[in-house]
Amino acid sequence: MRVVVVIIILFACECVSAQVEMPRVFAVGVNRTTSIIFPASIVSVDRGSEKIIIQKATNYILKVKAESNFSDTTSLTVVTSDGKLYPFLVHFNLSAAALTIQLGRDDAINRDTSLDVLDREVRRFNQNLFGVSFTEGKVRLSLTGVYSTGELVLCRFRLENHSSLSYAVGGLQVVSKESSIARRASAQERKITPVFFLQQEMVVREKSVQVFVIFLPKPTLNLSRSLEFRLSEKDGERNLVLQVRNKFLIKAVLIR
Repeated sequence: MRVVVVIIILFACECVSAQVEMPRVFAVGVNRTTSIIFPASIVSVDRGSEKIIIQKATNYILKVKAESNFSDTTSLTVVTSDGKLYPFLVHFNLSAAALTIQLGRDDAINRDTSLDVLDREVRRFNQNLFGVSFTEGKVRLSLTGVYSTGELVLCRFRLENHSSLSYAVGGLQVVSKESSIARRASAQERKITPVFFLQQEMVVREKSVQVFVIFLPKPTLNLSRSLEFRLSEKDGERNLVLQVRNKFLIKAVLIR
């Protein structure tokens, strides 16, 4: 009986070890971001220290950077949908270069990677749209540009936190609605699922600004309708609601 138990334990250990990658080591800096691309969608992420910031850009891409200087080595553990566990050891380096760790390739990853590149490019554009904003609790959400690839609409936003408290994004909802209908008439609303939005664990520190881009599928343009972007605060009540008329989408700047 003991022999059978030992065999079962050894077999279980081998199965578990087959699903665990050897720890990878990389450095992060305050002004440099490391992108880790996984072969399967990310299920959970655990960081050993709050001195590193993690952002799940897409189902497959995790971004890591330093929140501040630190002298020790910390851990980062990621579990993916195929049951694999990926451990990392992260240390700080003031001059750390931007890095991409490629752990797998397929069509979905390549697509998400290309959107990630386009996201970084659009965030660097100069503001070309003014006057479309909403403020709540000294936090202002502004639409600063609308762009189009022909098939996607890219809305560039500026999130300004003028308060003394940090603002953590808890969720995003985008709806299309009749411009003349009161907000309570939810029956007239149609939810739109963003194609790409770097949302997870996005935090705007006190007295600071962050720029982000929301990728939307090409809409059915109707001048009587508008898009409403609802950004909620995690564990807070500073919820931002910004309504954008379709006339701004028609004037989207074409990019390639």
